[in-house]
Amino acid sequence: MFQVLVVDDEPSAAEYICNIIHLKCPRLTVIATAENGKEGLEKFFQYMPDLVISDVKMPVMDGLEMIKEIKAAKEETSVMLVSGYQEFEYVRAALKYGVSDYILKPMTPSGFAASIKPVIQKMCQRMYEQQKKLARSMIMGEGVGREQMRQCFREEAYYVAVIRENGLPRRFTDTWELEIISEPENTIFVYGRDDREALYICPEKAVSALGFLKFIEKESSQKIKESNFVTTVMARAAVLREKLGETVEGIYGEMNRRLSVGVTQKIFMEPPPDKEEEKQKFHRNEIIKNMERCLEKRDFSQFFMELSDVLKEAEEGKYPQLYLEQMIRQILSRTKQFFNGSQDILEEERMFEDAFYDAGTTGDLLENLKSILSRYWKKDKESVKLDSREFLDEIKKYIDNNLDQELTVPSMCREFHLSQSYLNLIFRKHGMESFNTYLRNTRIRKAKEIMDRNPQMFIKDVALMVGYKDQFYFSRIFRAVTGVSPSTYPRG
Repeated sequence: MFQVLVVDDEPSAAEYICNIIHLKCPRLTVIATAENGKEGLEKFFQYMPDLVISDVKMPVMDGLEMIKEIKAAKEETSVMLVSGYQEFEYVRAALKYGVSDYILKPMTPSGFAASIKPVIQKMCQRMYEQQKKLARSMIMGEGVGREQMRQCFREEAYYVAVIRENGLPRRFTDTWELEIISEPENTIFVYGRDDREALYICPEKAVSALGFLKFIEKESSQKIKESNFVTTVMARAAVLREKLGETVEGIYGEMNRRLSVGVTQKIFMEPPPDKEEEKQKFHRNEIIKNMERCLEKRDFSQFFMELSDVLKEAEEGKYPQLYLEQMIRQILSRTKQFFNGSQDILEEERMFEDAFYDAGTTGDLLENLKSILSRYWKKDKESVKLDSREFLDEIKKYIDNNLDQELTVPSMCREFHLSQSYLNLIFRKHGMESFNTYLRNTRIRKAKEIMDRNPQMFIKDVALMVGYKDQFYFSRIFRAVTGVSPSTYPRG
């Protein structure tokens, strides 16, 4: 809801505008009125509205002088002039000061609504960009000012939840590559650091606590697919706007602390545990010694059995991904030292990230780690395929022919008899983006082609044809990739 200040020296004219806004503009609310430019300026600094609608000719201070002062103080404020004066000089001066539009009296309700619509759209777009920056700041734990929060989130209290599909975001490669955000006009603000995540910020007035819980449960269940796990973290109750930043930061802290590979969880945000209460979950030294003995004996089968036991223990105990990563890095380091291994450090790090990012189960993770670790003591047969452009073209052709299907990293690996780590490696080997990025961009490109050929086709049907069962998720991805929503994409 955007706040409006109406300035007109004729009370009946101001009342007329207020009534039109009430009847025709549900996204606007009149916060104050004034009868001249001087009073308008005072009301502006008192309420700091988003939009000022003003007459031009008024006593004490005219509309143009008032606008000049307003724009000097807060340039992003939208301004619309209403006047019976048709002289070009007024119009030119108004445009010079940054007026959004100019309406001549007499005006009809429908004409006013049509003229103000693009102004509202611009304000929505501006808020959309501000919300995106603010969400990122909150997730990163950066300080957010109270006024900045008030400008982006207008209600008094909000429900907050995060749903994450599979592992934590990549921290080394493709970081924040594609930030997902909802449409500007949506009631519930949705943001994601990548296309596997959604942060939901919902006004308390929009839905009951039980209704929001059911909504989040439904969203979570839709994301659980074959070889997937989903982690949901949410606040137990609606939080005041002033607490929104620290709540989002706390929810992400809980996500990072407790996300466990292969384990679907619904978590309510709690205070972080005291350091003295944290326990060492693995018998780390014992595990490392057992695996070193396997390496000494060249008993690689037993080595991976030991590794499998570690991953099973992690899943059963719901050990955090971050803790498990520390353990696996130690194992990787010992293996490299034992064989005096020398690999491309950058590529190795990418494969390590891919191993966790793409794993939907601990079984997937085991296979991914096998691909990384076995490179130190044997030439992996899969690596032969990496030099073949024909093999990559075969994968791309399969994707193009099956875009309407649910293509995933696990399903592609089964189809082409690859480990998940090598699937991304193949794409990078030939200077391309990761598999998931290529798949997403191909789907959006195909969607644009379909809409160009069929301008009247429903968005939900376009989404299904390129493999998206959820129309709203498709819309968020489409906007993130193209910069426009499917509904506003110029077809034909």
